[in-house]
Amino acid sequence: MYKCSVKAQLVLDQVRARCQADSQTNNRWTGRSGNYMIIMGRENPDGKATGVVHKFQEDGTHKLAGSFKIMADGIITRFTGMSSADWRNFMGTAQKEYDAKYSNEAKPTEVPASEKSKIASEKSKIA
Repeated sequence: MYKCSVKAQLVLDQVRARCQADSQTNNRWTGRSGNYMIIMGRENPDGKATGVVHKFQEDGTHKLAGSFKIMADGIITRFTGMSSADWRNFMGTAQKEYDAKYSNEAKPTEVPASEKSKIASEKSKIA
């Protein structure tokens, strides 16, 4: 399995979901101007995910069309064959998943006003 940061992996999972929806594979999708395929590159020590994008030709072959780079923080900086609307959708969905799975922040609970007055009156009785 390709190793990258958690956020980059969540974005890649969104790309794979798109590929599954379009072609029932993990690396092929239909873009505005044709069919594309991603090929993962080398693993990067800084956690980013990179690779190349090939475009299928009319004769069934494919050739290099560009590349992609997903930074360790889950930001797509380039992805040939994907629209910027797709980028935003993938990054937003991945961020929501990250927040849901990995958020360690305890959310403060709101005390209803009626409870606040009860607490205040009990504190005044104690004092």
